[in-house]
Amino acid sequence: MIEILGESTDACLGVHFSGKVTSEEYQKFLDALGERFKASDKVSMVVELSGFEFYGDFESAKKDLKFGFGDYRRIHRAAFVGEQKWLEWFTRLIGPFTRAEEKHFSAGEIDAAFGWACS
Repeated sequence: MIEILGESTDACLGVHFSGKVTSEEYQKFLDALGERFKASDKVSMVVELSGFEFYGDFESAKKDLKFGFGDYRRIHRAAFVGEQKWLEWFTRLIGPFTRAEEKHFSAGEIDAAFGWACS
């Protein structure tokens, strides 16, 4: 499931990923991000993961891969929030390969993540 967070602004998208993500849900995320790209040259995002199990279908995984090699290059800052150890590792791993500034925050630090990413 993907939920667009209420703290989102025209230049900063906050999303919460949990459970299995379907292609339709992932498309709503991409559409929300696309709206922000139209409104601002500097778009950031806050991604909160809790109980995220992966993708519910092949199409959602394919859309994520396409986003990762495409529009993610346009992201200014990306904050990843969650306790999963792989999330901290992932944030460090992708850093050298992207233009975005990435930072990991522990669960419960969503306000700090928004403060950093959206400033």
